[in-house]
Amino acid sequence: MRIFYLLLLLLLLGSCQEKSENYTVVVLENEKINSEFIETIEEPEKAMISWYLFSFGNGCDNSSSKIKCQLLQELKIKDECNSVHLDNLLQWFSKDMLAVYKLKSCPNIAKESPIQNTFEFISLQKTADTLSITYTVKGINSVQEKSWNTTRTEAYLIRNKTFFKIDINE
Repeated sequence: MRIFYLLLLLLLLGSCQEKSENYTVVVLENEKINSEFIETIEEPEKAMISWYLFSFGNGCDNSSSKIKCQLLQELKIKDECNSVHLDNLLQWFSKDMLAVYKLKSCPNIAKESPIQNTFEFISLQKTADTLSITYTVKGINSVQEKSWNTTRTEAYLIRNKTFFKIDINE
């Protein structure tokens, strides 16, 4: 079964119609944002980063000093609940039912929620028409007195301004 998925992935990569620039870049590490990359960011990368910030980060306001809020500012997203921004994310993630559901409620996690998440690390890797994100999120639930530290890598195939999630764990 793995061979089948590998062959399918290779076939899809061979029929790439998107810009095929290959790279790996660290976007956020040790509370430092790679501003040079952000200044030249392309639409798929911006959508990918802003979706993960939305999905796992708490809401922002003008006085927030959270790294998520600083990153949104550098991405020139003043309000992540702006309908234009949400519609853009809905377009990119239209094939991901969880994303479509989550984008109906903004912010995803309120600023004053007892659950507080912080991004520690974000990197992107692009190979042909596949975009992968690796991220580390630390969190705490002050009501249940629980904490977590999660690192994940997720990959998507880019087709016609839409992401198709690829299962990289098989």
